Amino acid sequence: MLSKLISAGRIRSHRRYGARGALALVLSGSLALAGCGGSAAQESTDTGLKKVTYLNTLPLESLTYAPELIADTNGYFKAEGLDVNFQYVNGTPPAIAAVMSGNGLLTRAGDTDIMRSIGDKNAQIVNVGTVQKGGTTIRVVSSKRNQITNAAELRGKTIGQSALGGTTEGILVLVLASQGMKLTDVEQQVVGLSAGTFNLVQGGRLDGFMTSLDTSLQVRADHPDAILLDPSEYTAAGTQAYITSTEQAKDPARQDEIQRYLRAIKSAIRFITEDKADGYADTIKLISGKYKVPSFANPDVAKAALDTYVTTWTAGGVETAAQTDPARWSATYQELVKAGLLGGGKDPLQWLK
Repeated sequence: MLSKLISAGRIRSHRRYGARGALALVLSGSLALAGCGGSAAQESTDTGLKKVTYLNTLPLESLTYAPELIADTNGYFKAEGLDVNFQYVNGTPPAIAAVMSGNGLLTRAGDTDIMRSIGDKNAQIVNVGTVQKGGTTIRVVSSKRNQITNAAELRGKTIGQSALGGTTEGILVLVLASQGMKLTDVEQQVVGLSAGTFNLVQGGRLDGFMTSLDTSLQVRADHPDAILLDPSEYTAAGTQAYITSTEQAKDPARQDEIQRYLRAIKSAIRFITEDKADGYADTIKLISGKYKVPSFANPDVAKAALDTYVTTWTAGGVETAAQTDPARWSATYQELVKAGLLGGGKDPLQWLK
């Protein structure tokens, strides 16, 4: 089947999509990481492709990065003239700092992190396109022993998180605020987040923990007593957007690279969406040929995760993939202001490129 997708170095789209002609392919303009900070210089490979750097803040072998993985393995980046170099950076703050210093063209961050970085810290970054548009894919995992089935039941609970002060905490604050509560109404604990963390819930050390969609679905598959709470039922926040520095956003060459990257991501999202009818068979086969994604060990979990991701990537329609919804962006800003997480009086639409 893959021979139908890729042959002789030429890219072909999924069979149902390909007949429709020209693919909107991706760009990812980036600069090679500079050895000692400062502005990175654009490079080209000996194949004539532009070598660009994307900074991922989670391990790349996760389905949250499926658009990138398909853009890579099915040739969408290459078709846009890009050779994308993925660089892992541990956390959003250092990734933002690296982009601001020119040591990478793009990274991805949660809407609350972006707004607080710009509004409170005057970070020189802009949102250039939103990949995850249908709300957060973070889940609160609890058990039937002491279940958390709605936001009101968070009061007095001990909740595990991988770190404090980041995107996950921001989501928690907004969910609590929707019920008239504050962060002090829960107890937070820093824990390593994996499917094994559920043992702490079963043992009573935690009442619940906040983790990624992939992990939460794996927990539910392994433990019938697991309960999942979706924070997007209570907050508009949780979208994930691509960001670059304001300086790079003003550079015509970098603008072109960014648009190429976004076109490739849009094509990858369309491919995955078209592949849903076949149980994502081509998507899984393409990605598995190069990357080891843990959730692929359980096909049911992988398909359930991809179903949710496809829904959030295509919120508003597949033709609007990788675009920011201004109304949702503004609504998130107002939530942050109301919750006291961000000062008011700003126009969040000015933070979009």
